[in-house]
Amino acid sequence: MILLEEVSFDLVVACWLRVELSSPRFRPRVVKALRHLRIPPRVIQRPNLTSPRENFLRQKTLKLYRGDIWGTFPSDTRWWRCTITPEEFRRLRVINYPTWTLLSRDTGRLSRAAHVIAGEPPSVKARGRWAQEIQAVITNVREIRDRRRVADILQHPLILMGRPKGKTWTILEGNKRGAALYIRCILAKIETLPTSLQVLVGLTAHPFPWLRVR
Repeated sequence: MILLEEVSFDLVVACWLRVELSSPRFRPRVVKALRHLRIPPRVIQRPNLTSPRENFLRQKTLKLYRGDIWGTFPSDTRWWRCTITPEEFRRLRVINYPTWTLLSRDTGRLSRAAHVIAGEPPSVKARGRWAQEIQAVITNVREIRDRRRVADILQHPLILMGRPKGKTWTILEGNKRGAALYIRCILAKIETLPTSLQVLVGLTAHPFPWLRVR
């Protein structure tokens, strides 16, 4: 991983919201939060990062519907724009969340989750809510794999989290895009991964519940 420049938390928030506003799964939640807070979509679609008021509104929006993640970041987290190699991409971990733990067969590895999602059938033992979530994720990942080229998938950077001197990083935002990219480029070999992938990464030495450290 090559660190290019340190970036603000406000930039990360803006990138996260912009991606999820275009997500079939999260768009309704974003729109609902915006309406509840009476915030115009423009604040997400065309963010002005020099405006303290806009930055505050974007953080408020994200915490309203994704407070599970955004209310728990360690205070020492520093955010960077950086690049990773295809080999480092292969080592990425999926977010520490039951759906992705099940899809990765308890390994936490993006590579394992991608193999499971690409399989026929993708046998994952789950019931109730988790079975429904898993099926929704599988359907969405396959749609991304089939309908979007690499350049489209990477139009928005994956948002990662890791340790300052770690060798693996966890995907916080972009797990489905990451899995689709892995299947499209590494398993199906439809396209080739770029020699470097630009991402955003938060680095912290403190515990974080969504982070996988192995």
